[in-house]
Amino acid sequence: MKRFLMTVCAAVFSLGMFAQDYYYSEGPEKGDWAVGFGFNLGFGADLTNFGIQIPRLQYYFHPNVRAEVAFNYFFKSDHFTDLDVDVDIHPYVVPIKYGLHAYPIVGFAFWHRHLGYTDEWGYKYSDNVGRFGGNVGAGLQYDITDNIYCNLQYKYFITNDFGHSALNLGISYRF
Repeated sequence: MKRFLMTVCAAVFSLGMFAQDYYYSEGPEKGDWAVGFGFNLGFGADLTNFGIQIPRLQYYFHPNVRAEVAFNYFFKSDHFTDLDVDVDIHPYVVPIKYGLHAYPIVGFAFWHRHLGYTDEWGYKYSDNVGRFGGNVGAGLQYDITDNIYCNLQYKYFITNDFGHSALNLGISYRF
């Protein structure tokens, strides 16, 4: 796991050498907000399921540093539904070229899983599990216009007893 994280960090920071060729647009400023939504593919923790991310809220502390709060709901799969709330920092959004950006992700999350089903004899079963943990990952962002951008990001949620991954494709509006 440490090698994977070091490789991701090295790849993201090495992309900075392309920043000189970046096509400049009116980017974010300190104090800007962005709101968006996305679609998720969650896998790990013995389950693969699809979900939505509504809403995603971002605040820019600096044009290249932002915080994000995201609410993710994963649809029922094998009698399980998942919900997680992420609070992340994108510590440096690196401009690459022509509106493309890369960024690392660090933060924490609360993950909740609900099991609910009725067996063939009509008995109802229900159980809930919740965990606090950390998020690490990386993302790519493409500026469609000065205020609208799409992103693709991967996050890995870590606790002391298991891990869960999510791949997110989203779109946001910055104001």
